Amino acid sequence: MKKKFIIIVALLLILSCLIAFGACKKVTEQQPEERQGLQKNVSTYHDAAYVGANEDFGVTLFTGECEKLIVVDGKVGELTPFATLTVTPLASSLFNNTYTYVLVGANGERTGDLVKDVIGATFSAELTNVKELGAVTAVKVVAQGILDSEITLTNKLDGAPNWKDILKISEEAFAEEIKAETDTGNLEREIYIKLVNAMADEDAPYYYYVSFIKSPADYWALLIDPETGAVISKKV
Repeated sequence: MKKKFIIIVALLLILSCLIAFGACKKVTEQQPEERQGLQKNVSTYHDAAYVGANEDFGVTLFTGECEKLIVVDGKVGELTPFATLTVTPLASSLFNNTYTYVLVGANGERTGDLVKDVIGATFSAELTNVKELGAVTAVKVVAQGILDSEITLTNKLDGAPNWKDILKISEEAFAEEIKAETDTGNLEREIYIKLVNAMADEDAPYYYYVSFIKSPADYWALLIDPETGAVISKKV
């Protein structure tokens, strides 16, 4: 079952990366973080994964960094921070409304519009400077005059190993493969480090999905337990 899951996740990830408009939007100007070793190969990572649900909506808020223009070519392009809020109605009667959001954090609130996604029955928004809010605690989804629904959010990565820790674990897991490809001292693969779950369910277990990608057809992948750092599944 776990092997089947990693194959499905990998295929979904690659398909999403090939979508032409799947670029990350630039959300803030900042100095690039100093990277060492394989950190320079990381083109996408999650550093927070807020998840929640009530009787009306399921919600995720993922933040991190990714390429401005996502190209699956084994190389790391120019990087930019991102924060993507996704809201999924849990009843068909909620699909046709127009929604705004109020994101609640320890240091204040952020408001904006939710846009119905072209693919899937979801609404989303790209947020700016989310880190200024501090720890996010909740989001209110509002259909003016129709619905005002508040969802408590929990960061699935709170207290978990961060992307650099997961990269170290992945480097050890792929030690033989890396050695076989680095006679010149450079690994020609870009690395994704993302948090995923098996189902669109708040209570479904989450895993770090790590992929070392040379091309859409040539990649290595791991599932890693975010609480223990244990490798659950490996594909080469």
